[in-house]
Amino acid sequence: MLILQSIILGIPQGALYGLMAFGIALIFRSVGVMNFAHGHAGMIATFFAFTIYTITNSLIISILSALFFGFFLGYLIDKILKPIKHISHGGMLIVTLGLLMIFEGLSVLIWGTDYQSFPELFTGPPLIMHLGENILVMPINDLGITIISLSVAIIMALFLKFTKLGTAIRARSQDEIGAGVVGISINKIDSIVWGIGIMLSALVGILIAPKEYIHPNMMINMQLYGFTAGVLGGFSSLFGAIFGGIILGILEKIVGMYISPDFQLSIVLALIIIMLVVKPSGIFSKGFEGRV
Repeated sequence: MLILQSIILGIPQGALYGLMAFGIALIFRSVGVMNFAHGHAGMIATFFAFTIYTITNSLIISILSALFFGFFLGYLIDKILKPIKHISHGGMLIVTLGLLMIFEGLSVLIWGTDYQSFPELFTGPPLIMHLGENILVMPINDLGITIISLSVAIIMALFLKFTKLGTAIRARSQDEIGAGVVGISINKIDSIVWGIGIMLSALVGILIAPKEYIHPNMMINMQLYGFTAGVLGGFSSLFGAIFGGIILGILEKIVGMYISPDFQLSIVLALIIIMLVVKPSGIFSKGFEGRV
């Protein structure tokens, strides 16, 4: 029964990892940039949500403001990186690491290093399930996080599949030159992709803020787990990244329950190495596209 409880507790965390991986994979697939500042960009947007909340005392306004801010920040990042978009993968990696340090420095300069609290999105008694004499429990906030994360992933999939803009994004990710030939504005699509990707990171930051508190390093582990989920599921498959995150979240809880929480991060790092050696394309990807 402990393993079922571990699975139930791991699904919400895994859904967040998957959503984080979704944003990373979207930018990587479309623009070809592995963004190491992804988590810190979401952290800045979460701090922005905290600021708006302290001014308005409205949770809805603060969340919506953070999402719009996240989109604008991603759009701005693309404009800054536009002149150097064709440099090597290694060079772009160094640039995004530089952005990470800039975002961390800005957060300390503007908001300081104190931990800030953020209200839970959902309050109420936990969901209790009875299986014979055994009881399984899921906190109501975790249930809400799971529903939001999976719903956003489905909405994004429908957007990419059935809308004109989504089709343009998919076309750009498959063939940049061909997309340009048929009249798709590559620069415009890249800016939108960056905006959507960072907006998803902002959403993850808001969802974890009540548990993790808001501080400059709040998204470091989340980004690491997001990368791991992408490697596990496959960066060339957006839904593979989601399922990779769920698998990772469940595995993390099982390791913490049966071995020790101290080994959770070590297991994650070992999993990255194993997947890159055994199946670098990921579990749900048919082939490895690009370089990670």
